[in-house]
Amino acid sequence: MHLQQVLFSMRHVHRAIRELLRSDGKDPMAVSAMPVVRAQLETLFAICLVVEQPGALSLYLKDGWKKQYVRHLWMREETRNLPRVVDGLQKAMTHLDNFRPISNVTEAESQTIEMEEIGTPMPAGIEPEHIRPFPTPLGVIKATTDPNRKAMLARLYPEYQFLCGFVHFSPGTQILSSILDQRHPAAPMFSSVQREDIFQKEIAGPALWISLLSIVQSCTEFVSVYSDDVELARNLIESWNPLLEMSLLARVVWQIRSKRLLGVLL
Repeated sequence: MHLQQVLFSMRHVHRAIRELLRSDGKDPMAVSAMPVVRAQLETLFAICLVVEQPGALSLYLKDGWKKQYVRHLWMREETRNLPRVVDGLQKAMTHLDNFRPISNVTEAESQTIEMEEIGTPMPAGIEPEHIRPFPTPLGVIKATTDPNRKAMLARLYPEYQFLCGFVHFSPGTQILSSILDQRHPAAPMFSSVQREDIFQKEIAGPALWISLLSIVQSCTEFVSVYSDDVELARNLIESWNPLLEMSLLARVVWQIRSKRLLGVLL
């Protein structure tokens, strides 16, 4: 159920990316789609690890809960003398308590987080239990043992690094924003045709195809788990067709990994 929710979330994120690109290069806001695309690729890396090592799903859930709880703890500490926010924090803690069992977080792990973050002593008789961070994409590559899956992720890692540049607001990000901003002093240096070409090649193309590839490949990874599901394979082949026609990166991923999973030649 958790992984199904992740896939639905990827679909919604793809819709958000399309909305950000709707200006067709006439609004520098379109550059903001790229950090969102990075989230899609990060999700693919996470799913690859969970499919190969099912125990990683528990770590994924624990780490997610921990991040929310750490935020709550610091807000609680910083606002302990503000009565107007106490009720809201108590309600938030109720929700966290409800989701803790679903996230497989033990009482000892919860108490350990408090000890690590704000120095609360561990209750008597309870030993600390630390929650490891879920691996970053590079960590996922290192933890992956299937050679084809590892090779695919290694090829996608440069794309991830490219997208990281937009998150860290690199000079390239600033240049693209300037080109698309018609109020920028450098805007007259580019014609509308040139801006449209840059938008398509540097933003819209990579954003849409990397996002779509992330979704389709995430679903394709489940073929290794449900190898007898003919309907799943058929639907995935139909999804791969436009990707293979329009994206060179998708062709590479197909050759390295997906063709082996689906067992067909297109």
